[in-house]
Amino acid sequence: MADKRINILLVEDNSGDRRLISEMLAEAGNVTFDVKYADRLQAAMEYLSQNRVEVILLDLGLPDSQGLETLKKTYAQVSETPIVVLTGLNDEMIGTQAVNEGAQDYLIKGQVDTNLLRRTIRYAIERKQAEEKERRLQLQLNLSNRLASLGLMVEGIAHEINNPLTSVIGFAQMVMSEDIPENTREDVKTIGDNAQRVADIMKNLLTFAQQQKLERTYINVNDIIEATLKLRAYPLEDSNITVTTQLDPALPSIMADATLLQQAFLNLVINAETAMKLAHGKGSLLIKTALISDTIQISFTDDGPGIAEANLVHLFDPFFSTRGFGQGTGLGLSVCYGIITEHNGQIYAKSQLDRGSVFTVELPVVAEEKNLVVA
Repeated sequence: MADKRINILLVEDNSGDRRLISEMLAEAGNVTFDVKYADRLQAAMEYLSQNRVEVILLDLGLPDSQGLETLKKTYAQVSETPIVVLTGLNDEMIGTQAVNEGAQDYLIKGQVDTNLLRRTIRYAIERKQAEEKERRLQLQLNLSNRLASLGLMVEGIAHEINNPLTSVIGFAQMVMSEDIPENTREDVKTIGDNAQRVADIMKNLLTFAQQQKLERTYINVNDIIEATLKLRAYPLEDSNITVTTQLDPALPSIMADATLLQQAFLNLVINAETAMKLAHGKGSLLIKTALISDTIQISFTDDGPGIAEANLVHLFDPFFSTRGFGQGTGLGLSVCYGIITEHNGQIYAKSQLDRGSVFTVELPVVAEEKNLVVA
């Protein structure tokens, strides 16, 4: 935590306690704490709806909310943010209950010094990060098990579907080339178009259901992102989507399949674009890259309608979609999952309703000369 700025929201209506905690944090040495204040739960909720903080110091006895209900309301809005509860000398039991309800820790007023406060904040952040990592790994494991079962089924039936489908498409094209009445031509075109749509669905489904042989070359992730945005430049502009990039210029080259990664990134861009366009006819998309240890992290942050927590666990399931009929096949994110998994990477999402979404891709830095495929 050295030389790091930590954003804190202190929710406390007692001016003396606010001053004391502020003074302790100011004495924390090589860590800078940027503290914002709220003396009402409503004020805290309004601030958190517009801003992200790294930890919340929460007094349970506020003028507009009392006891564990204060924590429950806060946790419901920002479940991803670690919360440290502040209690009185006679309220240690409530502090323990608060931890059971989702708080990371609690502090008893009057028994806090600078070192304890700083240590509690650090541990709260670290525990929350560990919980989030474990949650993502469990979701990945559950999804991998479901997709493995689906993959066996898809490979078994794909041949049976594609053979008659090819005939339908072929005969539709043949009939279209004949001199037929215009109303019949429209009907045949509908048949052909929908048969082709089924064929495209099967192709996308097989993309992640089958183990693909990656054609790895040395690539730079930033270059793939820029190429992807060029491909999508006109639709994004037409949809009133403003794209901002923060690409780390120091990213190392890695061994990866450029074509498949571009497909995955394109799907993520289109997913964000569609969500924002359907929600309010415009939007902002931020794409960032960064090197974290031996992992390249790529994030796609939109200001769309957000995703309900109950739907987050199903985002990468085949055919799952929160949109209406005809607004997508529900395969785009599944294809992304398959591609990223084949690269030994991870993909996950964070979102809340009305607060946008963040899709994050993590790719390991792989540079094995023996795997290089010369184009």
